[in-house]
Amino acid sequence: MIDPFLAAATDHEVKSMIALVNQGFQEMPDKVTRLQQSLATGLQRAIVDSWSDLEAEQAYAVAYQLFQEQQYDAALPIALHLALNRPLDPRFMFMAGMILQLLGDPLLAATFFATHLIADPNSVPAAFRLAECYAAIGETKEAREIFEIVIDMGRDGLGDPDEFFRLQRVIAEKLGMLN
Repeated sequence: MIDPFLAAATDHEVKSMIALVNQGFQEMPDKVTRLQQSLATGLQRAIVDSWSDLEAEQAYAVAYQLFQEQQYDAALPIALHLALNRPLDPRFMFMAGMILQLLGDPLLAATFFATHLIADPNSVPAAFRLAECYAAIGETKEAREIFEIVIDMGRDGLGDPDEFFRLQRVIAEKLGMLN
């Protein structure tokens, strides 16, 4: 049997996506289009994914550990492989987005957060990160709108008033930086 961690690091689509990460922002629309094509392929392949649930969970545990250790370059291929082959699992989309954001590619990260929100439309963390990504690429109007939506999501979804107040304070700071 093929080691899933080795397969993740050598998978053609993952290599293509890593090449997109290394591509500059001058080709922004092309980057997003190519990423969306890869994700669409992943949705089709998810039906015939050769990884068992146990292998996917083991790969996720390894990627999460690497993420915790701030070894983002090492975690990225595994996170991308999981996101491409199990695109309906929002954890994998979120992890790939977080790693891409931390590696300085808010454009591709935003695509993963947006895809995560398709699977889990009530995810306050994914919406918040999406707004951060929009702000980072200079789309301030859209970032403001998304931050406002996040406040509404937090009002409805966060049961703890202190947690909601912290969210409001962080968003107010982010909005202040957009001015």
